[in-house]
Amino acid sequence: MCIGNFDGVHLGHQQMLSAGRKLARQRKLQFVVITFNPHPMRILKPHQPRPPLMTTTQRLEGLMQYEPDVLWMVKTDQAFLNITAEDFMRNIMVDTIRTKVVVEGSNFTFGKGARGTVDTLRNQASQHGWKVVVIPTQQAVLQDLSLVDVSSSLIRWLISHGRVTDAHRLLGHAYTLRGTVAHGAGRGKIMGYPTLNIQSEQLLPAHGVYAGKAIIGEQSYPAAISVGNNPTFNGTETTVEAFVLDFSDTVYEKQVDIEFFSWLRDQHKFSGPAALTAQIQRDVEQIRRCLKDRPHRRKATVGSTITGKKQPHSIGKAQDGR
Repeated sequence: MCIGNFDGVHLGHQQMLSAGRKLARQRKLQFVVITFNPHPMRILKPHQPRPPLMTTTQRLEGLMQYEPDVLWMVKTDQAFLNITAEDFMRNIMVDTIRTKVVVEGSNFTFGKGARGTVDTLRNQASQHGWKVVVIPTQQAVLQDLSLVDVSSSLIRWLISHGRVTDAHRLLGHAYTLRGTVAHGAGRGKIMGYPTLNIQSEQLLPAHGVYAGKAIIGEQSYPAAISVGNNPTFNGTETTVEAFVLDFSDTVYEKQVDIEFFSWLRDQHKFSGPAALTAQIQRDVEQIRRCLKDRPHRRKATVGSTITGKKQPHSIGKAQDGR
């Protein structure tokens, strides 16, 4: 069994899930993954906005890559958060799951007030007959060659400061916004660079222009991505706009994924549309050079057979929180 929020399904999560799957297969046990929706901090600190790194569906897709036999998404509410560590172990781990092996990170906590730890699990191992496997904190090297511990909080900081390449190093995959294409002001079309206006509930990168890709259906396309408030046109609302290279279809109200690969430049207030158009042209040329060797990928979705094996049984109802 592996338990966690798994926001981002980053390198640390991946190491834990891989170890859990391997142990389950070796011991001929079911591999059980438990996660939560919404994030407990949205219940405990509702006054502090916390946009997720992933939609719920993205998180489920990431977890499904590790072939759990049971994927349990617990509905998080105050009643659940009031369960003590002792009751959690007795009612869920023993009576419901009949746990034989627990695989967790070293900083794992559970139960009311986060009073349960991996030491709590170890202390109860002989009584309940389970084995506790603790995965060391994973580390990654950033672009400046600094060595850091992988964590969702650091990934959030990197993304909010525009450091999407470094975030990629900790996530093990590109940071990806999933959202719906909405109607915008239409200025891009007039300028010769029509954009997809993406509405997403996820954490937005810092204002700036980025190189990335748009995943539309099962195809991926290079994209110039702008996150900002359109300073040339005196905008006030933060928007995400993607100019998708070599793509001209209409996709309003459809879902797309926007992958962020690298930061290109700050947002600037140009003298007018002509100056902005000239800069966009330079951005597009740079992006073509940067992304020409990156492979296309097919988007894996919940409900598809990702690994060629059977889909996991799920306990509870998965919702995207919209």
